[in-house]
Order: sequence, then structure tokens, then C-alpha cells
Amino acid sequence: MARNRERIEHAGYLDALNVLERHFDVYSQRLAVMHSPASFPDGEVLLDAASQGLEKLRNAVDGLKSFDPLTAPGRADAHLEEAAHGFGLLTQLQEVTDEKKQEFEQAYKEFQENEDDEIG
Repeated sequence: MARNRERIEHAGYLDALNVLERHFDVYSQRLAVMHSPASFPDGEVLLDAASQGLEKLRNAVDGLKSFDPLTAPGRADAHLEEAAHGFGLLTQLQEVTDEKKQEFEQAYKEFQENEDDEIG
């Protein structure tokens, strides 16, 4: 949007996309070393969803770097939709992770209460 409004030069636009790309590289590297424990079968699905979301964001950035939105604003739409889809996957992943965390906390609390009942 800033480029369309001529608030930044094309070089600044590309610099901003390069910063995003570096962030995505760091996140991808972190994901690559994560492994799901065997006791958490949903973990691999969640890691795969995170990888897919990041890949969509990276593809969108690559596409956006291939033209100047000031001279071809309509070309950005498909790339922005892909970025939104990738972000949506990551948002869903966060929601599922929060749900799983709450389930684990509840199960642990029940386990502790059962242990206390057996000891006491």
C-alpha cells in the first residue's frame, strides 16, 4: 500500500520484502529442527501445517518481489491472497496449539488431583 501511494521508493519496497523473507527463513530453520514426540501424534500434522503456512508466505513474498505494485497494482492481488491463506494456516495452528495446551493442563491437573487423593 505504501508503494501504491508512493510513500516509499521501489528499493525500499524490496528492502521490506527482503526483511520479511529473512524472518521466514529463521522460522523455517526453527521448524526444521522441531520434532514431535511420539506421545503427541497431532504434532507432526501441526508442524506440517506450520511449514505450509510459511511456504505460502514465502511464495507470496517472492511473487511480490517480481514486479512494482505502483506500475501493476492488480498483480499483487493473487500474492496477497496467498499470503493471507498462509497467515490463516499459522493462525489456525496457534488456536489448535492453545487448545492442546489447555487439554494438557487439564489432564495434568486431574492427574495431580488423583495422585493427591491416593497419597492422602
